[in-house]
Formats: sequence, C-alpha cells, structure tokens
Amino acid sequence: MLNNNASPYLVKLPLSLLILMMSGCVSSKSNTENNTEPTPISPIVISESEFIEDDGLFDDAQFDDEPLEDDGLFDDGQFGNEAFEDDGLFADDDDDLFSDDSPIEVVEQVEISDPFYYFNKAMFHVNDKLYFWVLRPTAKGYTAITPQFFRVGVANFFRNITMPIRFTSSLLQGDFESSGTELGRFAVNTTVGLLGVMDPADDYFDWQSNNQDMGLTLGKYGIGNGPYIVWPVFGPSTLRDTVGRSGDYFLSPLTYLQPDKLSISVQAVEKINSTYFSLGDYEAFKQAYIDPYERMKEFYIEHRADRVAEE
Repeated sequence: MLNNNASPYLVKLPLSLLILMMSGCVSSKSNTENNTEPTPISPIVISESEFIEDDGLFDDAQFDDEPLEDDGLFDDGQFGNEAFEDDGLFADDDDDLFSDDSPIEVVEQVEISDPFYYFNKAMFHVNDKLYFWVLRPTAKGYTAITPQFFRVGVANFFRNITMPIRFTSSLLQGDFESSGTELGRFAVNTTVGLLGVMDPADDYFDWQSNNQDMGLTLGKYGIGNGPYIVWPVFGPSTLRDTVGRSGDYFLSPLTYLQPDKLSISVQAVEKINSTYFSLGDYEAFKQAYIDPYERMKEFYIEHRADRVAEE
C-alpha cells in the first residue's frame, strides 16, 4: 500500500506533463500561422538608360544632302511645248456623241388580216406533216436515184414550159421589155435548148427570167392582199394571190395535159424536183423561230410586198 505522503506527488506529476504538452501545441500553432503570410512580389524595374542601336539605315543626311536624280520621265518641256492634235472627238459643235443628222427612215408596218386564223393554223400543221412525212422523204429518194444534171434539166424544162404565165403577167404590167425577153427565151430554149432542158438563152445571151405571176400583176394595179389564207399543199397565200394563182393555173400548159392523171403526175414531179433545191430551208426556218406560223405569215406578206414594189 502506498505511502500517504507520496500520493500528492503522484497527482502533480501527470498534471505537470499535461500542462507542458498543451503549451507546446499552442506555441507550434502560433509559429505555423506566422509562417503562412504571403511573400511580397518585387516590382519590375525598367531601365531607362537602354536605347536601340542606330544602324544608319534612315540617316537624315543620306536623303537631305543627296539630290534626287531626274530621269526625265515627267519633263515639263516634253509636254509643255508639244501641241496635242485635235481629233475632233470633243468638238464644241458636237454636243451629242451619238447624234445622227441623217433623216430617219420610217418603216411602214404592213397590216396583216388573218380572219381565218384557226383554219390557217390547222392547214399550216397539215402542210408541215405533209412535208416531213411525204415530200421530204420522196425528194431524198428522188435525189438518190437521179444525177444532178438530170434534176437541173427537169427544172429548166418546167421553167420553160410555164413561160405563158410570166409573159402574160409582164405584158399586163406594161413591162414590154421583160415580156419580150420571156418570148425570146422560150424560142431559143425550146429549139436550141432541146425543149428547155438546157438554158442557152441565159448562158449565151444573158436573158434572165423575171419570175412574175398574176398575183403580182394584181398588186401592181393597186389591189391589196386581202385576208391571209393557208391552203393545203400550196401553202401560204392571200385572197389576191389566190385569185392570181387561179389565173396562173389556166395559163400553164400543164393544166391541159390529158388525161388528168397525167397532168397531176407531171405537176407532182415538178413539185418533188423543186423541193430538192430547197431541202433544209424549212427545217432551219422552224428551228430559228418560236412561232413559225406567225413568222411564216409575216415573211410571206413582206416578200410579196417587196416583189410588188419592184420596178
């Protein structure tokens, strides 16, 4: 059993150790807090005494003291003493650069009467199909089996035999020179030219045909076109030219061939032969215009008006 005198010392010793340990922790904590203060950043000091070295590239004396060389490109004497030639482009009296003092030609617009529009348009399409389905293939087949000189001879023959149409038309128009030329051509070509197959009147005498018809004759007398008409097979026409075509029909010797089948066959050969010389023209015409019917009508009227106006 422990001594009662030693018990106070046993109590004081642990208390002392406890006090010492607590005082040590407090001091270490205070030291830690003092050591966590931020370190101040030292300011950046720029030296004012440091300069960029001058390499002499932009030396003032190099440009101030050295005069620039004059290469004469802008010499005042070159332009000052040389007088510019006046081409009259900017003349004072020419106020308008695009002015034209020539008289303005007024083109008279020919009025086209087309009261049979729907009939004409239908016949135009009928003739179009007849050309592409019948006439053009036949003309190409005819071309394949006949030589060139034969086709030219056939064209000369039909031109010679239809002389009465041109002769009578020229005579009625008072063109006696052309009517005499037609009569002389018929005499020479029928005899020397072997019934008109050759054309010595044109080759040796320079007697050229005038291409007149009764429709043009009526136009020379001041008769107007009348309504525009498109006939099947025959194509575009007018009331005046339809009457004229009737006169041409009775003046043509081909009309009086007998039997009638022979007359029709001969005229069919003439149509096919003449188509050979114009193959490709109608095709190009259709491709060139959006509305070929309207352009065909305008072209026909203008062409006939020009023919009537010829002297």
